[in-house]
Amino acid sequence: MTVLLSSPALKATSPKKFVVCAVVVSFVLSACAGALTKSPEQELGQIPGAATGQEVSADSFSFPDIDGVATEELDPVESGDLAGEVVSGWTLEEKVASLFIIHVPGTTEAPHQRVIDTHPIGGFLLLGDNISGDIEQARPFISSLRTMADSDLLIAIDQEGGAVQRLRPDDFPSASELSTEPVNRTTETTRERNRLVFDAGANVNLGVVADVSPGQDAYIHSRAFGSEPEEVSARVKAALQGSIDGVAVAVKHFPGHGLTVDDTHKTLGVAEEDFDQWSERHAPPFRAAVNEQVPLLMLGHLVMEEVDDRPASLSEPWISLLRQQWGYSGVIITDDLSMLEASGDSRFEDPSLNAVEAFASGVDMVVDSGGLSAEQALTRLTAMVEAVVAAVEREEISESHIDQAALRALRLRESLGGVSRPFEDTESGELDG
Repeated sequence: MTVLLSSPALKATSPKKFVVCAVVVSFVLSACAGALTKSPEQELGQIPGAATGQEVSADSFSFPDIDGVATEELDPVESGDLAGEVVSGWTLEEKVASLFIIHVPGTTEAPHQRVIDTHPIGGFLLLGDNISGDIEQARPFISSLRTMADSDLLIAIDQEGGAVQRLRPDDFPSASELSTEPVNRTTETTRERNRLVFDAGANVNLGVVADVSPGQDAYIHSRAFGSEPEEVSARVKAALQGSIDGVAVAVKHFPGHGLTVDDTHKTLGVAEEDFDQWSERHAPPFRAAVNEQVPLLMLGHLVMEEVDDRPASLSEPWISLLRQQWGYSGVIITDDLSMLEASGDSRFEDPSLNAVEAFASGVDMVVDSGGLSAEQALTRLTAMVEAVVAAVEREEISESHIDQAALRALRLRESLGGVSRPFEDTESGELDG
């Protein structure tokens, strides 16, 4: 796969040194089915509880020493790392923009291209209004989005099956239906579902739900693999074995939507269980995914006040658990940030502030679908990018974190590019005659 350096935005300038996780060097391989690497098996450590309403810092965690997650200073340019060379040539604004995955309504290329020309984002989130007809009819538009930049953009789609599917027809069993089938049926089904995503021209499936359902009255119940941690863990691992070349899979919604019966599209999900119960019941499926170094891990808008009074999507303690205690080296993304604005919590009314807090907490990429029109999506994006850049300049967000996140994101994009797709010319992304 070739990354073009002809665009001024992508030309490398003087090298910059920054710190990256040593395990990230091999991350480019993790999106492929056969190249998922395991983290060392570890016991979950205790996290001291915090008084309700008080912010908890990562320092309050009691992290054990974990082999294999130490960091070291690397110079990606000197080491011959092409992604590092590209990122080192970007401006701060370009790096920040590359960490956004946004939804632009409609099936017209021009508004999407305008977004890319204004802010070189990392990708687009496809919802129902971006899909016209069946996969064959949708393919030209989706493929054109993916190839609008010099490196393949991340084109993310929720193709869980069942109630949550953007591409049709998808007649494969849903997660809840698979809970009563042999475990290997989950691998087969997920592989076929990922092929739908691939055939449509997209390259990210936000499709593996690792939540343990608390019961039939829970919002997440029909989307979950079951109500027992062992059966959910087994099927999450089986689903990841259904990964295919050219499609990165995301596991969601850490630390677990099963902590609440509520719908986090409408309200913050407040945990009804404590940390010890979480460790025993809700953590195992996500630990199974981290042990496989799943390419992307999505944080939910879920609050456990014992750990942090802010949702996991904006929580440094939860992210520190993933990075420092569990050794996760993939891309950490948020659930749709616009959901926070609909939660009714006045702390999260400002989308720009939410984006700032997400990156300050250690998130790599944010997802946002708050723009109700193409123009509104661009205006909203501009405000968020400018706010994050200003926060970096004020040293409220570590610039080294932005560097590392941009590197992770670009490596993921590179790992998905150049894969031969149906009816496409691999080099251009254009449809063959």
